[in-house]
Amino acid sequence: MEIQLPDLALKQIFSFLDLFGLLQASQVNKHWNRIAESDFLWRSLSLQRWDCSNFTNQHLGTHTWKKFFLHQRRKELRLALAQPHNFIYKVTKNIAYDMELAYLSGNSLTMDEQEKSIICGVSPKQELCAWDVQEVGDAAGNIYTFTLPGLRDVSKVTASQYGIVFLHCSPDKKWIFACGTYRRTLPQVFLTESLLRPSEGSAPLSTSLPHKLCVSACWTPKVKNRLTLMSQSNPEKKTEFVTFDLTTKRTGGQTVIQVHKIASFQLAAHLESPVWMGANDGYTSVFTNGPYLLLFSITGFLLQRFEDHQAAIDNFWVDPRYVLTRSTNSVHVYMWEEGGRHPYLRSCYRLENIWHDPTTDDCISSVMCDNASIVLTVTVSEYSMLVMYSLNT
Repeated sequence: MEIQLPDLALKQIFSFLDLFGLLQASQVNKHWNRIAESDFLWRSLSLQRWDCSNFTNQHLGTHTWKKFFLHQRRKELRLALAQPHNFIYKVTKNIAYDMELAYLSGNSLTMDEQEKSIICGVSPKQELCAWDVQEVGDAAGNIYTFTLPGLRDVSKVTASQYGIVFLHCSPDKKWIFACGTYRRTLPQVFLTESLLRPSEGSAPLSTSLPHKLCVSACWTPKVKNRLTLMSQSNPEKKTEFVTFDLTTKRTGGQTVIQVHKIASFQLAAHLESPVWMGANDGYTSVFTNGPYLLLFSITGFLLQRFEDHQAAIDNFWVDPRYVLTRSTNSVHVYMWEEGGRHPYLRSCYRLENIWHDPTTDDCISSVMCDNASIVLTVTVSEYSMLVMYSLNT
């Protein structure tokens, strides 16, 4: 410690530290503290974790990048550290029958303490609705692009001659994955820019993925351009997971999408075929198996098994911070561990099914969460309703 490195050299060394390392370095001495507090380092950490490249000093106001980073982390941890009594419970009835949730806004990068969730959903009548609480596909094979929250129509592109059942936007908004109702057709990936700015007389830039019988797919939030597909063959009911990386390349004055197969594995025959799946760091896949939640590496090694439900898991949500599982009697909340450390996924708490009416037949058609709320769509015999658990901040 007798040798004092120049500020620039020390800042370069500190740029390789994660959150915990940077906080520890700031406690060594005054010189290290001054360097570790610099906006350059905390902005770099923020860019690594969130898509905030358009976030400027004007958005920060009087706050530093360190305050911004720590504030966003506290917002992320609120849901994981909460207890059931910390939630405000609300039900909105008589929404469109069998409404599917499409978007929840409460993960916005702001310095606001009081954060509200905006819910956006799609009805079977192809109506797009929003509640104060971007791509949409239809049965004719079209992809519609809208702005939020105004729902202004940007473009309409015919992506398939069959109806679209899966439409997933990548975390960095660069790609759109589309899969049709006819499973023997190859799923497609579109470059988002070509949907936002369609050229008259030319098809949007896309490519097919060399894997049929797709039943589910997900992007990996922490590895850009990585996509995992789940396929099931009939009548053998064999389940296979395949992971691809996507890149673009300029060839002969044109942009071409390239597909690279990274890994694959087949699920053991004694395990039930999953209905729900998700991913986080690009090297693991999480999916349900009856009442169990299983975490596998993308090469097929079982990493974790959770047994928090007595009944079969009938709905599922995965994002970069949380995993939600829902069965008949409860919703269970899990949180991804920081930095991909073991255990990779941590069980947090359970929210009881307090809205259930034993005299009616109901089912959960969708579930999702953000930093502020957990939202369920419940379909009863003749109507649907939104069930919202909001943190009482």
